[in-house]
Amino acid sequence: MPESSNGAAGTAAVGGAEPPGRAALVLRPLGYLLVGLVWTTIWLLAVLLLVGSVPYLAFVDSEGLVAGVEDRLSTPLGVLGLVIVGLPVLALAIGAGGWYVLTASWPLAVLSFTYAVRALRSDYRGERLSRTSTAVWGSSVGPPTVGRVALSLQPVRATPFTDAVMRFYAAGWSVDGRTVLAMLPAGLAWPAAITALVPGVSGAVHLVAGLLAVVLLATSAVLGVRAFRARLSGPVGPLPDGGVGELTAEQRSRRLTELRRQRERRLGEGVEDAG
Repeated sequence: MPESSNGAAGTAAVGGAEPPGRAALVLRPLGYLLVGLVWTTIWLLAVLLLVGSVPYLAFVDSEGLVAGVEDRLSTPLGVLGLVIVGLPVLALAIGAGGWYVLTASWPLAVLSFTYAVRALRSDYRGERLSRTSTAVWGSSVGPPTVGRVALSLQPVRATPFTDAVMRFYAAGWSVDGRTVLAMLPAGLAWPAAITALVPGVSGAVHLVAGLLAVVLLATSAVLGVRAFRARLSGPVGPLPDGGVGELTAEQRSRRLTELRRQRERRLGEGVEDAG
């Protein structure tokens, strides 16, 4: 998707920040390119693990898988443990966990490649391309930290393209209960898909498991879209004491969306008054 920039808007966005040094100007195209490749690799590995594990477990390790499941289902306690503990944990890890890993990685890759291209353009030469803000501990995904969580690679000069990517950035790096619940059916679709492919079971089991996997994936898709839209349509809260820099990525995305809606309403009212 092509992006456009405006010089005046870019100057305002920089807000007086110190321009990058000569060494940074020379090295940052390569740096952003390498960062983008790292995040692309993480995304590809996650896709390979989530999708590739289905045929691997179904065809390569099917005997061990079937034997393990039969052993679990041989006793009432095993069945109870599988239903109460095993399936919910699997749904959370594969569904919600997979969603957050995928959605947290590809926006950073896209933004990094965008900055690598910007670094080669003369109209971006005198300004910084990305910035880092902090989020409150526990409000974002990732390993535990001592203090606030750093959210990096956010654009200094925003465009419609980077705004769209930042919406997914916010969705991937901030925890949202509605999104977690929406992805649980997709997590259950993973064992259903394996069952639909594993040899040694009847055709009826293959058919039912395959249909169940499709229904579960479709359910997560519908619920996920609704959760994503709900996050963008929520009210914009007041700025914290530290200003915009203290907002999380999700809060900034909501504020930006609300400010644009207010501007469009004002412009519409102005046109009506002029008429």
